Amino acid sequence: MERDILEFWKQAPEDPFDVFFEHAPILMHSIDAEGRLQKVSRRWAETLGYHSDEMVGRKSVEFLTDASRDKAQNVVLPKFLKTGTVENVEYEFVRKDGSIMPVVMSASSVLDKDGQFVRSLAIMFDNSEAVQARAELTRKAAEAEEASRAKSRFLAAMSHEIRTPMNAIMGFAQLLQHSNLDETRRSHVRSILSAGGTMMNLLTDLLDLSLVEEGRMRVEKRPFELSAMLDQVSDWWCSSAREKGLKLTMASERGIPDRIVSDPGRLQQVLNNFLGNAVKFTDSGRISLSLEMVARDGDTARLRFEVSDTGPGMDAEQIALLFKPFVQIGADFGKDRGGWGLGLSICHNIAEALDAEIGVTSEVGKGSVFFFELPVEIAEPEQPAPTRGPAAPPAMTASKALRVLLAEDNAMNQDILRTILHDMGHEVATAANGHEAVDLLVADEFDLVLMDIMMPGLDGLGATQKIRAIADFGDRIPIVACSAHVSEDAQKRYLKAGMDAFVPKPVDRNTLARVIDDVMLGGAT
Repeated sequence: MERDILEFWKQAPEDPFDVFFEHAPILMHSIDAEGRLQKVSRRWAETLGYHSDEMVGRKSVEFLTDASRDKAQNVVLPKFLKTGTVENVEYEFVRKDGSIMPVVMSASSVLDKDGQFVRSLAIMFDNSEAVQARAELTRKAAEAEEASRAKSRFLAAMSHEIRTPMNAIMGFAQLLQHSNLDETRRSHVRSILSAGGTMMNLLTDLLDLSLVEEGRMRVEKRPFELSAMLDQVSDWWCSSAREKGLKLTMASERGIPDRIVSDPGRLQQVLNNFLGNAVKFTDSGRISLSLEMVARDGDTARLRFEVSDTGPGMDAEQIALLFKPFVQIGADFGKDRGGWGLGLSICHNIAEALDAEIGVTSEVGKGSVFFFELPVEIAEPEQPAPTRGPAAPPAMTASKALRVLLAEDNAMNQDILRTILHDMGHEVATAANGHEAVDLLVADEFDLVLMDIMMPGLDGLGATQKIRAIADFGDRIPIVACSAHVSEDAQKRYLKAGMDAFVPKPVDRNTLARVIDDVMLGGAT
């Protein structure tokens, strides 16, 4: 209809078209070569709150908002003068009462025999409903995005809050495990540690999920020994498989490079998930972890990791649900197996981050095969560092008695960490906040600081910065962060503040001993 009106107007005599402007229920106006309104339909003038005579003679751009005026003069007009027509341009007009009238405009021009602009006609329709609908969609999208961010913040906060009491539960359970218990009570302690480990796996999954939803899933590629990592993963699951009467084997084809560049932590996470599910859902038979190199081109290769089992298998409908968050397959065999439906979803995100391929083949009654194809760089074998002259005497390590300052505000965490450190043979003094920690370091001598992050008054980061500013010793004493905030970003903040290493809560005594060894020997973790 718009195009028909525009074509008719080009050929129409003035007087009949004046009648059309006066009586047709159409939003339109005509503009002369100077951009002034020649004619304005009564409906268009009334829509803007004017009489036609109030608009004629004024420039059309005077009725536009600032943004639309800029768009008309700098974007639309050059094109219009060149082509003689524009279609479906969105503008905002200002009514006489100051309110905004959104429209969609189409316009056509008449040129004289010399190609000079004579006049133009613009026809518009009210675009208010479409604009409101877009605004509503934008608002709902913003609300959904904020809700997603709020959920991610909640998950991260809950992960931290739960880790704090879990530190005491796991710590005291570890102490009990190393005490003189009869077999029945030792079995109880193992159950506590197993349940605690399950809880910690959930917290790790929740934290990873929050990072994924915030778009902050990060990978860190570095050289590592592939065989050592696979041996460790296999060792972790051998005992669990053995307890269920399952046989777990590992096989690797010849010629696979042992030292590669990738993210060993994320690769371990995927393989642990595969093996954990295989052990969980397989009641008899075997589980195998295999590795083959499916392609190689110079210093790059593509490795395929497979975990196969003799479990119940899955049908196509169940497989389609596997990599969705908070979704578990609904087969009867899965109802009593536990889990939250997060692990494989996170593994899928890891695959995307590493440019890898993840998938499964399965058939009901015939087991499953989960695979992970990973592109890697082949690294040069690590060369032993050359020795020059007699070896320097080692620094004091966790095998020797240290004077440790423990900065921790939670009384229960103070108790468990003090006990763990005492059992290692260390002497321990405690501070309830950062101010106390700084004062104790100034007043006495210590070999190491184990520093909580979230403390009242002065937190661990602020205390570390104050300690590093102390001229006599502040730049030398090792400081180990100890926190339930375990994200990669958080750990970078600890190191940036001047800390040497990090131990996550709940604190594992073996991890703590290793980290203390590392920092006392001059390394960082």
